[in-house]
Amino acid sequence: MTAARGAREPDPPSQIRALAAAIEAGRTLARGFAVRGEERWFREQALSVLARAGEARGWELVRHDAHDPEFDLARLLDDLSAVPMFAAGRMIVVRNAAPLVKKDARDAAAVQRALLAFLRDPTAPGCAVVEAESLRADHAVVKAVLEIGGRSVDCRRLWDSPPPWNPDPRQVELVQWLLARARERKIALDAGEAAYVAQVTGNDLHALDSALDRVAERRARGVKDVVGWTGAASPFQTAEDLCRGDAPRALAGVEALFRTGFEERDGSRERDADAVFAVFLGSLRGKLRQSLAGAVAFERSGDMEQAARDAGVSANPRALRDFEARVRTRPADAWRAMIDDVAEIERRTRINGVVDANDLAVLAVRWRAEPKRRTP
Repeated sequence: MTAARGAREPDPPSQIRALAAAIEAGRTLARGFAVRGEERWFREQALSVLARAGEARGWELVRHDAHDPEFDLARLLDDLSAVPMFAAGRMIVVRNAAPLVKKDARDAAAVQRALLAFLRDPTAPGCAVVEAESLRADHAVVKAVLEIGGRSVDCRRLWDSPPPWNPDPRQVELVQWLLARARERKIALDAGEAAYVAQVTGNDLHALDSALDRVAERRARGVKDVVGWTGAASPFQTAEDLCRGDAPRALAGVEALFRTGFEERDGSRERDADAVFAVFLGSLRGKLRQSLAGAVAFERSGDMEQAARDAGVSANPRALRDFEARVRTRPADAWRAMIDDVAEIERRTRINGVVDANDLAVLAVRWRAEPKRRTP
């Protein structure tokens, strides 16, 4: 797993720069593009690059948004099958397309047939751009885009926690993006300040860009005076930090969880302390059990990849990376003791129901890992 670092896909900013460079270098646009991933900021950037390229060629820009209350499926299908009458070509942008092309969608077959027919028909000038937060790389539409020479831009969220081989929080992708954005906007910000802003704002690029507005107006004040804690913490990442023994990040995450809650998939924020505790504890329990199974397997075989398989870790690169970092932190006996600590907290909740952030802070301190010294 460690050896796979070099094979990692380029980060979203690099992919978007490569997209712009390829369009600039080529005389024609490919027949299709896929823009997919959780980070809306990058999806909008990629769409802007493509829209400018279409406009530069005199193409008509036609937008369809599946989340728009006025979305009309018949019009989308007509646009995919009709030849533009007046423009030199047509760029058809299908936004939030996942509900239209997922297998169990009512009209998925019709939409997919129309998209594939458009992509594979080079006779009429133009292109289709399919944009979605959740669209798998192995989806038939994405495969068709790649088959005809188009590009699939993966707009994933930036890594916001340091890997075990480089534990400096100032070097994580999210902080580096914020520093680059500050330079682009000519705002003075050093790496330590950027790490603080990212920690208290969260992994939301639009929110981080707004935080830079406040940094730009700080004058003689410090960054902490103008950027307060607004980001919703992730119960899953906080559980990860706690398991890994990263006490500073775990303590900050626990404080944020019980102060501002966590963000649900639909964008709403859960602030109820009991609900926050239940979700957090469920994630923590799962990570501890997986880590114990992995530590036992690793101590037996010395093979981290086999240990991951034995522990049932998914093939997701980040899941594998986090698993390895956890397992290398402590031996199996220590994981058993941590599971006992959590069982004691659960026992107390059943007896009197009084458990709060302080109990989790105690765990963060008790489970802290000794910092590893760098080899000179």
